[in-house]
This record gives sequence, C-alpha cells and structure tokens, in this order.
Amino acid sequence: MKKYTRFIAYCSIASSLVSCSSNQQKNAATAAAQDTSREALIANVKAVEAKLQTLPTLDANNANLAVTAYSKFAGRFPNDTISPKFLFKAANITMTIGQYDKAISLYNSIVAQYPGFKYVPDCIFVEGFIYDTYMKDTAKAHAKYQEVVTKYPDNNLAGQAKAAISALGKSDEELIKEFQEKNKKGNKKTQS
Repeated sequence: MKKYTRFIAYCSIASSLVSCSSNQQKNAATAAAQDTSREALIANVKAVEAKLQTLPTLDANNANLAVTAYSKFAGRFPNDTISPKFLFKAANITMTIGQYDKAISLYNSIVAQYPGFKYVPDCIFVEGFIYDTYMKDTAKAHAKYQEVVTKYPDNNLAGQAKAAISALGKSDEELIKEFQEKNKKGNKKTQS
C-alpha cells in the first residue's frame, strides 16, 4: 500500500512539474509574441520573410502573417527608415493576393506619411493600376495616373501613366487596332 501511495505521490509531483513547465513555456511564448521591441519585431519580420522564401506559391495565410508583421513594425516605429519599406512590401503582398482595398489603403498611407519615400510614384501608379485593372473604376484610375504625370513628370512611370490614360476604357481589340495603325505609320516613315 505504501508503494502505491508513493507512486501516486510521485505521479502528482511529476504532473505538477510538467504542468508548471508547460505553463512556463506558454508564458514565455506569450511574452515573446507580445514583445514589441524593435529587435523582436524585426526578428518576426525576418522569420516571416524566411518562411515566404520557402513557399512555392504565396498563400493567403502566410501573406497575411507577413502583412501583419510589416504593419506591426511600422505602427510601432513609424519614424524608422525601414517603416515605409515594410509598408510597401505589405501593400505589394495584399495586391498580389487580391486584397485590393487593403492594398490601396496601404499605398495611400505610404504617400501620406512618407512623401519623401523613393517609391511614392510607384505607389500612386499601382493604385491607378488596381483601379483600372481589378476594380474597373476608370475615373479613379485616371486620377491616379494623372497624379503621377503631374507630380512626377521626370519619373519613368510618367510615360507609362500617360499610356495607361490613353488606354482607359478601351477594349483589347481597340488597343490592338491602334497599335497596328501606329506600326504602319512608323514603318512608312522609316521607308521614306
């Protein structure tokens, strides 16, 4: 009987130790997840980026993890020079997975918060592209493309924005026909 009682006592102690150890591990994991230090947030971004590089295709779950990691860093450290880069990556990912409203919101945030960021013209142009290609809103697309042309006339995207404006609302057949006509005129000039 004493052996049985000791066995039960040992089991109880072992169970308590395992339970405490498990609770300590859970608490440590929770603390790590709640760590909002710059180093911890960058480590989280790096871990998510490493995971993305191993994937053959981008899935919504991993994409959203990356967007969350980038956004969390930028939200916690808005004045850090990495923040606009992280938001730009987040916007590109949301566009890639078809979250167009969220992508536009992120691009707008970059333009508003970081007007000196080197990819601001890209943000505006891609907004126009999203409105044009995916949301079929030619008025908003035109406004965004025109913004690129007006604010950044020397940027290489200005020419592309002009071409996009001229193509707004036209069918593929109309665009092909215009292209063929321009080629004919170009060929006649070179033959003269």
